[in-house]
Amino acid sequence: MTDHEFELFLKRNAAYHQQVAENLADLQPYPETRFAIAHQCALLSIEHGIAAYVLITGKLFAPGYSLTRTQFETLVRGIWLMHAASEIWVEKLAQPLTPASAESANDTLMLAKMLAQLKTSESAPQAIVGQLEACRDVIWKAVNSYAHGGLHPLARGITGYPPQLSYDVLRNSNAIIALASQLAAIATGNPQNMVPVRALHHNFADCFPIIK
Repeated sequence: MTDHEFELFLKRNAAYHQQVAENLADLQPYPETRFAIAHQCALLSIEHGIAAYVLITGKLFAPGYSLTRTQFETLVRGIWLMHAASEIWVEKLAQPLTPASAESANDTLMLAKMLAQLKTSESAPQAIVGQLEACRDVIWKAVNSYAHGGLHPLARGITGYPPQLSYDVLRNSNAIIALASQLAAIATGNPQNMVPVRALHHNFADCFPIIK
């Protein structure tokens, strides 16, 4: 991929983010705690994805790449809260922030356990769970390396970051944003809100990973 091709992709990426923002602008979660906290996770995941894009366009590649881990984990937590978390966990994570509530939430489930619970949840859409597992398998080792100052960022700091690498990272990030947009729409309780989310896959197919 040439620098010019990458610049054109960044413009398409910005248009994609703009459309996502327009889709989400007027959405309100269904008035129950589980829906509200899952909706908040969806928005937070999207925020991380947009921040990753801003950092990468500013040539702050390592922190931009590392944010995709936070983006992914926040999405999984939102889907877990929607479909698999106990009422105790929903209430814990919906509390106002205080020293006591922060301490209570410190032992929250890690990614592997949330995915395991989603796989056995009767209400969780298993097709989405499968996509989450596939995404984890693709990105996890590399994003962990960037998040923890491992070989990937240390080596790239010397050799540089080719446009193709950022292109691939952003397309993976865009796929996570699409899933988070879907969660935000589901959390409204109105199936009609899924219509513009589905249109994203058609209108911005060039912004997503190629499925082989």
